[in-house]
Amino acid sequence: MKYHKLPRSGSNHGFTSSDTWLNYFTCLNSYFFSSANSHFKRTTNAWYRTHGYHTPFDIWLVLQWIVILILITGYFGFSLKFIVKDEKYEEQALKDYDVYNIHNRRSTWNFLGFFFSFIAIFTSIKVSLTDTADARVMRGGKERDMTYARTTGIPVVVDGWCYICRSNVGSGTRHCKYCNKCVKGFDHHCRWLNCCIAEANYRMFILFIISSFVASTVSLWLAFCAINVYFGAETTDDYFMNLYEILPPSTPYIIAVGLFINLILILVSLSVVLFVGHLLFFHIRLYLMDMTTVEYLSHQQQGRYYSDNYEDEEDENPWRRPYYPNPWRRRIMRVIRKLYIFSRCCKRKSRYKERKRDSVTDFMYSV
Repeated sequence: MKYHKLPRSGSNHGFTSSDTWLNYFTCLNSYFFSSANSHFKRTTNAWYRTHGYHTPFDIWLVLQWIVILILITGYFGFSLKFIVKDEKYEEQALKDYDVYNIHNRRSTWNFLGFFFSFIAIFTSIKVSLTDTADARVMRGGKERDMTYARTTGIPVVVDGWCYICRSNVGSGTRHCKYCNKCVKGFDHHCRWLNCCIAEANYRMFILFIISSFVASTVSLWLAFCAINVYFGAETTDDYFMNLYEILPPSTPYIIAVGLFINLILILVSLSVVLFVGHLLFFHIRLYLMDMTTVEYLSHQQQGRYYSDNYEDEEDENPWRRPYYPNPWRRRIMRVIRKLYIFSRCCKRKSRYKERKRDSVTDFMYSV
């Protein structure tokens, strides 16, 4: 194996301190992301990824943890400071002599943030650390084919035989080219988690999506509440006093800095809500269609659309089976499909009327 040599600070090779730090950064980047030490293994079929934290790391995995760190730090260190006590509840509690149960909204939001953040972080780590490899293939212990190319567009599993693992696999098993292993019940490879989403961790993955969506929604709402303290109040005194609890008093342009931090939190939270919400809706749709992500993408690429006739359910070819064999899923998807067709028809009618109106106008001008 080939390693990079780092020059010593006292050596006379003509390197400056900046060159030394650049070499350190290059080595760290090559080990954790491009894996220069195992580059030979990665380019051949001897290498495979056991879990999501098996080097090399995907840059999207690092970006995921950066986003999580920004949201958690902004939630507990910034937005939560702008939540004040519920004065109406406090007055009612004092009237009822129930001073021990005076409600504090900050503790409620603190609990919600901690609860959903903990679930999101736990499920993220759990999904990444789950081994999704096909146990039957791994137990076989056969020597891998080192000559078969792992290139996009070249199938690895053909007629139930994996040409890299040299083993028979089930109908739901696919060979992931990112992880270079056969995965049972393969759904897709998630670069944000640096692992395959499959039968072994799919439920935990859905829980991760739901908890991330709720946590980011709570963070977005609290960020809006914080900025509303500045724009919704008659004076900026409350916003100014809350910033004193977060930032040093000597900070120049402290209100501008606070608004900038608030805006960054809103943009990051909104991006996560939109992205994760779209992903959650997509997997709900896949559940109703009784399909995996890779099956859905394969159908989309081939441009095939199938009916929900009962005759197709007995077909031996899995690609001709209906998307949603269960009756209740069929009814739901039929309603969704009719609404979609109705919306398309309305758009076509409006476009036809516009074209007809334009043609009449052109004819009148020509006359």
